[in-house]
Amino acid sequence: MSIQRKELYRLIDVLPEKEIPVAKRFLEFIINEAHFEDIKWLNADLADWPVYDWGAEGPPKGKPVRYIKGKGLEIIGGREP
Repeated sequence: MSIQRKELYRLIDVLPEKEIPVAKRFLEFIINEAHFEDIKWLNADLADWPVYDWGAEGPPKGKPVRYIKGKGLEIIGGREP
């Protein structure tokens, strides 16, 4: 568990009982706003945006990756440049 999460749990534990519903509504508001922003972005029509200009050198070279189930992306060959 992250330090921030532990601190949040500690703060909730010391809240007066009557303030817990207020904190709950606030946290629900934050979650709903974040979800709403995600939905707006996912539903946005991005087809009319101009193509990004990478300049004369083109897009930067990336490193090869592979997907490992349960872990995510892993750089093939490690992190060396």
